[in-house]
Amino acid sequence: MRDSQFHFITPLENPNYHDLITGLANASWPEFMLHDPIADELWDNLYNLFPEFQFALLDYQNGRVAALANSLAIHWDGDENDLPEGGWDWVFRQAVEDHANGLPARTQCAIQIAIHPDYRSQGLSSSMVKHMRKIGQEKGFKRLIAPVRPNQKSHFPLIDIDHYITWKTAGDLPYDAWLRVHARVGARIVKACHQAMDIRGTRLEWEKWTGMKFPGSGEYVIDGGLVPMKMDVNLDLGIYIEPNVWTVHDLAS
Repeated sequence: MRDSQFHFITPLENPNYHDLITGLANASWPEFMLHDPIADELWDNLYNLFPEFQFALLDYQNGRVAALANSLAIHWDGDENDLPEGGWDWVFRQAVEDHANGLPARTQCAIQIAIHPDYRSQGLSSSMVKHMRKIGQEKGFKRLIAPVRPNQKSHFPLIDIDHYITWKTAGDLPYDAWLRVHARVGARIVKACHQAMDIRGTRLEWEKWTGMKFPGSGEYVIDGGLVPMKMDVNLDLGIYIEPNVWTVHDLAS
């Protein structure tokens, strides 16, 4: 994508890449989403092991990054109906383990597409997904799999994810905006992965992350959460287990 305002940049080509993307993820996601232990442990591997799969969209009229995308590659190339409940966390661990074991990459997998709030509702999401697909196609992969975070599910945290993904618009597209983006460029919605992220923290940490108080044990609806967070004040432990949705893009022409 290149027009009078935007063009794609990569960490391999732009020496200022990391400076340009600083702060974008923080601006794009709820605070608690930045405390997934798998991401904390493995994030640098995206750029150390899979740099060619990372890119961003630069608004070069003002020198700001409007959107950021991360993907990687795994050895798995099985039946899409067997994709695991672990979702996002599973993919990240699997990619690093496969690389360490010298297993050949067979499938591209999305990690995130983050759009800066100032650039939402400008049609950038589809361009980012299409460019991610292009990377996989150039690598010769047959599929791009994505454990999609259906952001609008946060408006309905008490609705079961398996039911939520059946909701449709009047045009028979997925109700959820991010699922709709993937569907419009040809992805299949396969199934929910119910344990895509496992985020844990003390009561004090959750109060800091959410700006809420948790005076007793129980389930709490938190801003930006796709499901309630469960707090146990006796154990001083809050647990948020996020569901995502497996989608599959066929890349072979």
